[in-house]
Amino acid sequence: MVDLIRVWEEKVRLVSMLGDKLSEREIEEAKRDSHAHRLPRPCGLTVHTGLGCKFGCLYCYIYDMGFPSTPRPYPLKGLQLAYALALNPAVAPGHYGTFMAFGSVTEPFMDETVERALEYLDAVAGILGNPIQLSTKAWINDELAARIRSIPDHLSILVTIVTTSLHRMLEPGAPDPEERFQSIQMLSRRGVHTCLFLRPILPGLCEREVEDILVRALDSGAAGVVLGSMRVTGGIIRRLEAVGYPYMREILSRIPGDLKPEVQVTLRMSDLKGRFARLAGELGLRVYPSACAANVDAHGLGCAACKFGPCGDVNKLPDVDEHGLMEISAKYGLSLEKVMIDERGMFLAVKGPRARIAQFREFVKSVCKRRVIVR
Repeated sequence: MVDLIRVWEEKVRLVSMLGDKLSEREIEEAKRDSHAHRLPRPCGLTVHTGLGCKFGCLYCYIYDMGFPSTPRPYPLKGLQLAYALALNPAVAPGHYGTFMAFGSVTEPFMDETVERALEYLDAVAGILGNPIQLSTKAWINDELAARIRSIPDHLSILVTIVTTSLHRMLEPGAPDPEERFQSIQMLSRRGVHTCLFLRPILPGLCEREVEDILVRALDSGAAGVVLGSMRVTGGIIRRLEAVGYPYMREILSRIPGDLKPEVQVTLRMSDLKGRFARLAGELGLRVYPSACAANVDAHGLGCAACKFGPCGDVNKLPDVDEHGLMEISAKYGLSLEKVMIDERGMFLAVKGPRARIAQFREFVKSVCKRRVIVR
C-alpha cells in the first residue's frame, strides 16, 4: 500500500529542503513559473527544457501556439525546477508519483537545450524521484547516451521516426532518420528503455513506410512502439500545402467537422492505428497504447488511471487507504463525504473550491494509479 500521507509529508519536506538551497529571488521565480501550478496532462506533467524548436517540422503544432523557431534554454535552474514541481499542489513526488513528460513543446536534446535538459532530468530523477518519459528526434551519440544512462533512475525514451522518404520536406531541421535509428541503438545498448514513437501517423505516407520503419526500429533494439494520432491546425494545413505535400487529400478527409484557424483537431485515425498495431505485434514489437504506458513499463509499475489501461503489471496497483484519502482531502481544505472503489476506479464525493478539487484529484490519481471520478 502506498501511504498517501507519507507522500504528502515527503512533498512538504522537499519544498522546505529545496527552498533552503535557493535565494529569495530564485524562489519567487520558481513560484511564478507555470511548472508550479499547471495540472498534469493525461501523459503526465509536461516539463519544458527550452522555449521553441529549430527543427521546423511542418506537422508540428507548437509554432501555432506561439513558440519560436529559434530555441533557448528554459530560464529556471535545475533546483528551481525541482522546487516548482514539488510546490505544485497537483504533483506527487516519488517513484509512485506524477509521471513527468519531457519534450512536449520543444526538442530536449538540441545543442541549445541539451545541457538544461540533462540538468532537469538529473534534478527530477535524483531529487524528486518521479518516473520520466522523454520524446526526441535528436541524434544521440555514445557520449550523450552514457550521460542519459547515468541519470539516477530508469528513463523511458521515445525516439520519433514517422518517415524516411519525405523527412527533408516535413522535418527540414531535424536529424536524418538514419541517425535516429542509431539513437535507438545507442540507448538500447546501454540498457535505456527506448521505444519508437510513431507520432504523428501521417495518413497516406505512413501506410507506405510503416513496415520498414517498424522493422528498422526492432532491429535497432526498440523495446516497443507508441502509435500517436495526427493533430492539425489551419497553420499546419497551410504549411503542408505550401510545400506540395502529396497526401493532402488523405489528411483532409480525416478532419472531423470544420477546422478553425489555430485550434488543434485530432484526425480520425482508429483504423490506421489498429492496422499498425496488428502489424507491429506480428513483427514482435510491443505496442503501447499511449506514451505514458511505456513509462509505466519502464519503471515496473501498474496503472489503471485512464481508458487506455490497464498498463504494466496490474498486480502492482497499490491498495487504497480510505483514511489516507480523508486526511489528504483535509490538506486541500476539502470535505470528502463519500468514497466508492470498484474495478472501474474511485468515485469520490467532495465539497470545496473547484480548483482545489482538481489538484486533489490529480494528486490522488497519480499515487493510487486509478481513475478518479469526483462528484
